[in-house]
Amino acid sequence: MKVVVIGGGGHIGSFLIPKLVKAQHDVVVITRGKSQPYYQDWTWQKVEHVILDRQKDPQFNEKIAALAADVVIDLICFTLDEVKGLVQALKKTQLSHYLYCSSIWAHGRAESLPADPNGRKFPLDEYGSQKYASEKYLKQEYRTNQFPATVIMPGQISGPGWSMINPLGNLDDQVFQDIAAGKEIYLPNFGMETLHHLYT
Repeated sequence: MKVVVIGGGGHIGSFLIPKLVKAQHDVVVITRGKSQPYYQDWTWQKVEHVILDRQKDPQFNEKIAALAADVVIDLICFTLDEVKGLVQALKKTQLSHYLYCSSIWAHGRAESLPADPNGRKFPLDEYGSQKYASEKYLKQEYRTNQFPATVIMPGQISGPGWSMINPLGNLDDQVFQDIAAGKEIYLPNFGMETLHHLYT
């Protein structure tokens, strides 16, 4: 399968790309050419690297569509207009799946827990509002046009070399050792917080 990863040189992509290559996919990584993967792996030699800048190239969407991917994983789409432009271009292809990386910031404060992913959301800032608007658009495109999209909403992304905010809301990693050891821990706000890390 041909997989295009937009924003593949960042924290998620640095760990996702090697997994895709090892799973025998043909991988194209889209970056601005300004960063290197967080760690080197033989798999990066098997990847096609394409330098494109979504903000500066007016033909960005058409160039992505021209890659004729089976799957597009979009890790750096921040506005509704960006999503709309890319979706319209991808509709003209044989795409089988578009994976959109939203954010827990699109959720804002939940009215109840566990949160319903299809329930109303209350973003706290413009970043979250744009992500939420993009999610709604993609759901509508799926319902009305069967556009094959999936939305993921990671919380705090962490991995090698990154400090994690723990369930107590600080950077003390002792709590993770306590969890692994089965020790009792105390959580703020009756354990109702929804920030959880995604370890890449």
